[in-house]
Amino acid sequence: MNHTETGAWAEELAWQHMHQRGWNLVVRNFFCKGGELDIVAYKQGILAFVEVKYRRSQTMGGAIASLSTRKQRHLIHSAKVLLQRYPRLSQLDCRFDLIAISGPAPSDHGSTKQVQIQWLDNAFITFG
Repeated sequence: MNHTETGAWAEELAWQHMHQRGWNLVVRNFFCKGGELDIVAYKQGILAFVEVKYRRSQTMGGAIASLSTRKQRHLIHSAKVLLQRYPRLSQLDCRFDLIAISGPAPSDHGSTKQVQIQWLDNAFITFG
């Protein structure tokens, strides 16, 4: 599996995890100049901008540690663009979540049973 396929696999796994918990999809892979949002979903008046990170192992902090401040700025920018395009969504409470996936990818002959999914809601906070 190449990098793009692994990313798509992780995003699909993350979405299945969210959907099983009652979240509704707004959009996946929202692209704009200057950024991308992996998953945007809502549930009970909350709009979540979800970044999905995959790392094979937990060494060096794993997937959670890979959410840099630079990446956070890109996520904030992309969220602002999405809300400008779809102003109705701005009526919801917005937050930034991180779904960190670790363990063997299917190309490693692993099963999803060996994969760990960590969901950090409000992974970071923005002001203004």
